[in-house]
Amino acid sequence: MLHVRFRGIVVGTMDDVNFWGKRVLVRVDVNSPMKGGKLLDASRVEAHARTIRELHEAGAKVVIMAHQGRPGGDDFDHLEQHAKALEPLVGAPVDFVRDVSGPEALRRIDSLEDGELLMLDNVRLLAEENVQAEPEALVRTLLVRELAPHFDIYVGDAFAAAHRSQPSIVGFPYVLPSVAGRVMEAELRGLSKVLDVSPRSFFVGGSKVDDVVKVMPSLTAKGTVMTGGLVALAFSKAYGMNLGPAENIVKSMGAEVMEGARKAIEKGKVMVPVDYVVERPDGEVDVEEVGQELSGVPKDIGPSTIAMYRDVIDASDAVIFKGTAGVVEDPRFRRGTVSLLEAALGSGAFVLVGGGHANAALSWVEEGLRKAVGYTSTAGGAMLYLAAGLKMPGVEALAYSYSRFIARGGWP
Repeated sequence: MLHVRFRGIVVGTMDDVNFWGKRVLVRVDVNSPMKGGKLLDASRVEAHARTIRELHEAGAKVVIMAHQGRPGGDDFDHLEQHAKALEPLVGAPVDFVRDVSGPEALRRIDSLEDGELLMLDNVRLLAEENVQAEPEALVRTLLVRELAPHFDIYVGDAFAAAHRSQPSIVGFPYVLPSVAGRVMEAELRGLSKVLDVSPRSFFVGGSKVDDVVKVMPSLTAKGTVMTGGLVALAFSKAYGMNLGPAENIVKSMGAEVMEGARKAIEKGKVMVPVDYVVERPDGEVDVEEVGQELSGVPKDIGPSTIAMYRDVIDASDAVIFKGTAGVVEDPRFRRGTVSLLEAALGSGAFVLVGGGHANAALSWVEEGLRKAVGYTSTAGGAMLYLAAGLKMPGVEALAYSYSRFIARGGWP
């Protein structure tokens, strides 16, 4: 389907372009769980395979750009494994170069033949990719200045990173004809179904507290927000609760995150658990109410919290579910997440589930209820930004490119 209209703007799609013989830079988001240097889950690689396979079959010279983790993190790594995981899904070799925009990368890019695929190394190896700025500044980055002259078209498929104004996401559409890849297109079409539904509620869990803190004031303005996971710990502490052994976890989040949480609860009510399933130092598991000093580390929300959140869900016409309520890798701490998902799916509301861990948790939900999911998003943070009505720099950049190059007759 030609282009997609979204919130009053128009974004081009791959159906708008003839890729034959063109040199194409495609930005995907294959950021995946890793442990000990090994790729644990390739679902995001699978999601982007359609975009890359279509470009390959269309006879494009395809260069894939992506990131893995953040500098300093345990999952910050090269992308060679991602390239290997992509090969059987695309049905063609995916070469890899341990370079991003240096001489070797440019040599390999310029030597590509029609239909060949090349994956660049982790774009976050470049310091300038780890800061956010206005488009005018991003266009001037070394990454964009070095790579853009070697390409005819840019395909933005990294919806999960589209809320970040970084060079690889925003810079290229301002200098190259650019369209949405299949993942980006599907996300925009799918998420548009829930944006105007009211009343709505949000469940926000997981571990990326810094991202959630930034978006929380906008979420509370759009609906009722329930929290779980590390997000709940941060906001519980912001309300002044004593978290016992979890106090050190909260401290490790940093002063800036906690100050953001305190400011967020001044703007609107954020619901936090009234009881937790805790694991004591001796390994014993118990349910404890908030209000007393917890004797163990919270690993899931408790039954009273589940009941409280269910009442909110039952009163909602749309439920946006991001992240998990507990440490779901351990079966002992899955009840909260599964119970809330089942409540949402059985409520008759439009249910939007986003983020890798939340989507994975659907596999533990009763099979009959899974059919009630309205839409599953590959993204967590980006989905929240969009649902909260915030700007999506990566989407706006694609819209700018569409209007600029169509108006000037420069569309490929």
